[in-house]
Amino acid sequence: MPLKSSCAPRGVDAGAGRRLLFFLAALSLLFSGCAYHVAGKAGKMPGGITRLSIPMFTNSTRKPDIEAVLTNTFINEFITTVTVVSDADAVMQGNIIGYDIKTASYTGADVTQEYRLTVVYSIRIYLASDGTTLWEDGNITDYEDYKVNPNDVSATKEAEAVAFLKISKDTSRLIKERMLENF
Repeated sequence: MPLKSSCAPRGVDAGAGRRLLFFLAALSLLFSGCAYHVAGKAGKMPGGITRLSIPMFTNSTRKPDIEAVLTNTFINEFITTVTVVSDADAVMQGNIIGYDIKTASYTGADVTQEYRLTVVYSIRIYLASDGTTLWEDGNITDYEDYKVNPNDVSATKEAEAVAFLKISKDTSRLIKERMLENF
């Protein structure tokens, strides 16, 4: 009889991984105000700004605790172009305005095989001194499909978290590129 093994330690809470992920995201936000900047990666931001504040994005959806992950991915993306500090010439204001999961595909037996996660954002960069908008897009939409595990709800939830992280990274990179190209 073959031996079965499991990589997960016994007694570990399935939500512990998610809580750890959100804790690490919050911790990295704490240290984001230290003016980290990667040399040689600066670009031309709208209005010629070189210092940008990225406070915690707001979450107008019913999905809890996603704003920290999204804010962290934007900070990590923009530190390669500008100096990210809490007291800057310009502020990036972000809002998650949509978080929707729908079935993307079915098996031959009409069982859900994949979900599509669609996230909608509103991003605005404005001057801290007078509120003048330098760049704005109120309807940024991205989606990612992920596999459903009908036998393991936690695996499906983890796949959702991975899909959201991928969307966050892809969107932050796309937004930065659009800003640098003045689009």
